[in-house]
Amino acid sequence: MKHFHLLNSGKNTGLIRIHIILMCLSFAACQESVEETASAPAPEGMVTIKGNGADIPDLYMDATEVTTADYKDFVEATNYKTEAEDFGWSGVFSKDSLGWLPVDDATWRFPLGPDSAAAQPEHPVTQLSMRDVRAYAEWAGKRLPTEAEWIWAASQGGQFPEFPWGKEMVPDPENYPGNWWQGPFPYEDAVLDGFPGIAPVKSFPPADNGLYDISGNVWEWTTSKKSATGEFVIKGGSFLCSTSYCTGFNFQQRQFTPADSGLNHLGFRCVKDAK
Repeated sequence: MKHFHLLNSGKNTGLIRIHIILMCLSFAACQESVEETASAPAPEGMVTIKGNGADIPDLYMDATEVTTADYKDFVEATNYKTEAEDFGWSGVFSKDSLGWLPVDDATWRFPLGPDSAAAQPEHPVTQLSMRDVRAYAEWAGKRLPTEAEWIWAASQGGQFPEFPWGKEMVPDPENYPGNWWQGPFPYEDAVLDGFPGIAPVKSFPPADNGLYDISGNVWEWTTSKKSATGEFVIKGGSFLCSTSYCTGFNFQQRQFTPADSGLNHLGFRCVKDAK
């Protein structure tokens, strides 16, 4: 009772009131800060990926695969030279030989080689190594996703085990949800999706969380490795995947590639930690 009496005596009462007011103001400011952080919009060109509260953090992920135009901005700003440009060649799939060939001077600018068409600005950029994509990500203030983060985003937060648009590979045969090979690979592509090769980003509807081409179009680098070889895991499949050969558009499938590999069906997208 003595302690209670002292707290409620005149001088102490005023101090307590001031202390309480300051506590309330501090709490309100903290609460406002938390609310602002939680409701902050994703950076331009990215979508919010809510984590699972355990091993997957809240992320922002590029809505599309990084495009040729995006990579050109990076190169012009930094004078960066890719590994394919250093090597003087890179890998290109040949429909004539039905396999992969080293093609001289195939680079991100001319992914099929200098005798072919230049990469279109709105196409996913390809012919980049792990070093090349990490350099871009660092310049952009982002990073590459892990395989677990990539799957979590592609599966719409674990809702769908195989395809980002639902349980069926092709829900509507009249409207393909992604870009891959329809027919017996590599002999015949029926082009039911409308694209005989790589497609511009946003050619197909986005998944519910706003991600475009998370399955199909081009494979995507992740930072996860195959422990036995040290090769990196790539996800999502490409325009060269088919049900008869490679079902990479089913995002539970895994492929692996060396860190210095450059291919005309391999690209990337970045993520950024949401803080």
